[in-house]
Amino acid sequence: MYRRTSFILAGACLALSMTLLAGCGNMADREPDSVKYVNSKSDLAKTSTRQQFTERVLYLTDANGFVVPQMIGLPKSNAVTKQVLNYLVADGPISNLLPNGFQATLPSGTEVKHVSTDQRGNATADFSKDLLDIPAANQRQAVQSIVWTLTQFPAIKSVTITVNGKALDTWPSTKNEVGRGLTRADGINQVTGDVADVSGSEPLTVYYMAANKGKTYDVPVTVRGTVGSDRVTGLVNALIHEPAAGALISPMNPDIQLTQKPRIKNGTVFLHFNSAIYDNKKARTINDQVIRSLVLTLTGDPAIQKVSIQVGNSTKMTLESGKTLSGAVSREWVDATGL
Repeated sequence: MYRRTSFILAGACLALSMTLLAGCGNMADREPDSVKYVNSKSDLAKTSTRQQFTERVLYLTDANGFVVPQMIGLPKSNAVTKQVLNYLVADGPISNLLPNGFQATLPSGTEVKHVSTDQRGNATADFSKDLLDIPAANQRQAVQSIVWTLTQFPAIKSVTITVNGKALDTWPSTKNEVGRGLTRADGINQVTGDVADVSGSEPLTVYYMAANKGKTYDVPVTVRGTVGSDRVTGLVNALIHEPAAGALISPMNPDIQLTQKPRIKNGTVFLHFNSAIYDNKKARTINDQVIRSLVLTLTGDPAIQKVSIQVGNSTKMTLESGKTLSGAVSREWVDATGL
């Protein structure tokens, strides 16, 4: 179902930055060093204010129960990995910062005891036993929230959750499996959809939209795609056709098609679309959110850093916002331009 137009007209898109933050090895908690020269007291005051807070991505739950990235300005800290987890705790420091319609994912009173990262990027996050109080219906979301919040830092490749030093292999209350060495490849907001043969399919994480009070935001969702098909084509097709039921919205016209098989070269994926990708065929403009969702979705693949789009013989096009798109674009470019 093509529902993008009515939602976008209801309000402006809320740009959610997914900027990856610097770090390495066991030093994931380090802030990047920086020097800024100022020419006046006014500049000094502004710089001082900026240095007190740093934007971090927290994975919170929305009104539909989806685990959703939200960019929040947090006080600068020398223990950023422990800090971001503290901001996932209900009734904790996140309380006055929660965006409208969003909730913290960890039970009130949960203590983040420590977060350690080894040289291979394997993080261990240790919590107090209060973590075990989470309701059965929210256990999966809590784990995904922890894993995706921590793996925003490049130094962290996988996450193991422990409670009072003991690995949380299963939830005691439900016996639901948690596992160790969790990564983003394990998925988020899993939706089986119309795939009948789950064993004969593979997980694909794509970025749809959802809406709350006239504003839209990105929702990463892991769907199932047919095994053996081209993975990039599978990601694009999954993005075009959102799950039939629920609150997820595709920003793309269902008539959009790839006219050639995508190819990846030196970290750039090259996509050739038919003219249905134009939101306005006469003006040849493309909706900004189409580009944003494509870039967020495809750069989630470790082999892809940039996305190049071509329609017919043209690689230069105009977005509805007036921005010009020419050549390959990265996730950082999308965030920096406010798409």
